[in-house]
Amino acid sequence: MANEKRTATTKLPTRSMWNRSIWVLVVMALTVFCIMGRLLYVQVFQHDYWSSLAVSQQMSDTLVDASRGTIYDCNLNVLAESEQVWTVIMDPSNIPDEDTAETIADELSVMFKVDRDRLYNRATDTTSQYAVVVQKIERPLVEEFIEWVESKELSGAGVFRIISDYTRSYPQGSLASTVIGFCGADYYGLYGLEAQYDEVLAGIPGRIVTAQNGVGGDMSIALTYEKTVDAEDGNSLVLTIDSTIQHFAEKYLDEAITNSQATNRGICLVMNVNTGAILACAVSGDYDPNEPFTVYDTAALEAIQQIQDEEERAAARTAALQKQWTNKAVSEYYEPGSVFKVFTSAMAVDAGIQVTGDTTYCPGYLAIGPDIINCHYLVGHGSQTFAETLSHSCNPAFAKLGMAIGGSLYFKYFVGFGFTERTGIDMLGEAAPSESLYHGSNMTPLEVACQSMGQTFKVTPIQMITALSAVANGGYLVQPYVVQRVLDANQNIVSETKTTVKRQVISASAALQVNEMMQAAVDGGGCKNVYVAGYRVAGKSGTADDTETKESVWASFGTFAPGNNPEIAVLAMIDEPHGSNVHGSYVAAPVCRQVIEDTLPYLGIEPLYTEKELANLSTTAPNVTDKELDTAKTLLNNAGLDYTVVGDGQTVLDQVPAAGATIPKEGTIVLYTDSESLSENTVVPNFIGMSLTQATYAAYAADINLIVSGLSVEHGTAICSSQEWPEGTEMPLGSVVNVHFSYLDVDD
Repeated sequence: MANEKRTATTKLPTRSMWNRSIWVLVVMALTVFCIMGRLLYVQVFQHDYWSSLAVSQQMSDTLVDASRGTIYDCNLNVLAESEQVWTVIMDPSNIPDEDTAETIADELSVMFKVDRDRLYNRATDTTSQYAVVVQKIERPLVEEFIEWVESKELSGAGVFRIISDYTRSYPQGSLASTVIGFCGADYYGLYGLEAQYDEVLAGIPGRIVTAQNGVGGDMSIALTYEKTVDAEDGNSLVLTIDSTIQHFAEKYLDEAITNSQATNRGICLVMNVNTGAILACAVSGDYDPNEPFTVYDTAALEAIQQIQDEEERAAARTAALQKQWTNKAVSEYYEPGSVFKVFTSAMAVDAGIQVTGDTTYCPGYLAIGPDIINCHYLVGHGSQTFAETLSHSCNPAFAKLGMAIGGSLYFKYFVGFGFTERTGIDMLGEAAPSESLYHGSNMTPLEVACQSMGQTFKVTPIQMITALSAVANGGYLVQPYVVQRVLDANQNIVSETKTTVKRQVISASAALQVNEMMQAAVDGGGCKNVYVAGYRVAGKSGTADDTETKESVWASFGTFAPGNNPEIAVLAMIDEPHGSNVHGSYVAAPVCRQVIEDTLPYLGIEPLYTEKELANLSTTAPNVTDKELDTAKTLLNNAGLDYTVVGDGQTVLDQVPAAGATIPKEGTIVLYTDSESLSENTVVPNFIGMSLTQATYAAYAADINLIVSGLSVEHGTAICSSQEWPEGTEMPLGSVVNVHFSYLDVDD
């Protein structure tokens, strides 16, 4: 056994060993397959993605603003535009040495008027490849900078780059600023149409793509204006706003705000009653969108400056800015007062509850249970027709009328006129009505009585003029709008706004009857302060106290013209007027009258004068200069004009008013007959507060001709409320001064 030889034996693999081997091979094969598949997917299917990623790692991508679209008025006058400017950037990693960084900080801080230390810190930050030196500079400064770069032999060093940029400007200044709005520093719209139509106006930014070296710095290239990928310019807006009519509205609104000492701004809206196009949207207390962060309300600014606490002062300044940016015409509520009686009248006529000839009796009050509604005419109006109740603005009559209509039917019309919804105007910030602003369909008799008079609820001015236009155009509620067309960069029409009729609220016959009642209220009735010779004007005034605070007053007037074929509606509202007379018929009506008086002729609507109006019209001065004095006298007598001779000569050397100038019929022309007399002047008196007789006498005493406006063909108590030239102005003898009269015996 000891010598027995040991022999090697081979152990055969077991079944489990075979299984393990097979699984290992399968896993290895799957791994190889996955790797090959991934390579195939990356190299074939993701080729574009990885190529672009590789490019992006070798390229520096800088966004370049597109040219923002222009905003035009309806006559293509520019209201907002983009002007090309440039931004200078630098790559600090390419600045060759410390001395160069010092030179850049020292000299460019002076050239660009930027902080020297801040610029130096940027220039010495070699970890940065992109630092802004100065933004939005104009061409002369760019050219000066290029010369400086070349003088320092830095044009090929890759240190600087100039990027084409844009800034927003508003060439009309504050005109329609609350409509247009403004852009922020980032070139995006912040307020107004700039914000509402930001995506339309903004365009698509371009890019500057610059090759980079291995460490990420720009390769050395010459200094150029370069845009590798062009920006796509934004589209432009053509508005319904007419700059001329907007100017009328702003001018007369500002005068009313000043004269009434109003403390909470005001509005004047002008709307095409048939299309819904807004021709003017004036808001007092506006601002210049070129400098939107300046507080323009001097009283508010003084109050802010007196605040000691820094946080409180900042909060007050923010509130003042927000107020001046806000479009009061679409974003704020007010109580409409008696202007709303137009719609109560329309409801009653359309429902067959009242017709023009119906009579009612006003004893001076109306008792509704324990509550008493008083008439502003304390002794009462007595027996009056339905048309007279509107002209008299009789509260008891309209309270009674509202109760006759009933809460359910009343509220149906209230909804129909659009007072429970936004108008849908394409302007930023239109306020959303809520049930807290008005009574619902389950009104008590007292609630419907008060609301029928325009009290105890609130509306927005844009709601009011839209509803007023429905009465003017035959009963159709149209959607207001301010953008009529969108144009591309080549001035091609991209889109155009069409008139949208929401519904017919009242019948055409009912609308016509209310129209005629409103005209009667103007032609010698309680609304005669909006009378314009040659045009039939329909109007209604309103004055409302804030039923919540009992402190503030809203004075308003709503009108449309010409009454025989309405084209425009005008609404003026003065918020918190002060003085002895704060009624809408006195404070707001003149705004509407003056806007109508200027706008209708501007639109080419010819006046149609009555015989009485023709008799009161002015005439033109004949030419009597260089004629013998006796001949001149004869010509003036034949023209029905008086004359005053100044000097001892026998030939007329000059005349005032000049030949062809407007002069009232039976006015006086001053004839100068020697050279010494030519320097004689007169001083304009203060006509404000005078009756017509008093003003005529004062004008005669001062050798001044008066052209009078504001007086209707009917009689009434009127005083001079404004004059063209201020008291104390020196003018040649015989000069013409325009004065406007307003009636005191009017109803709200």
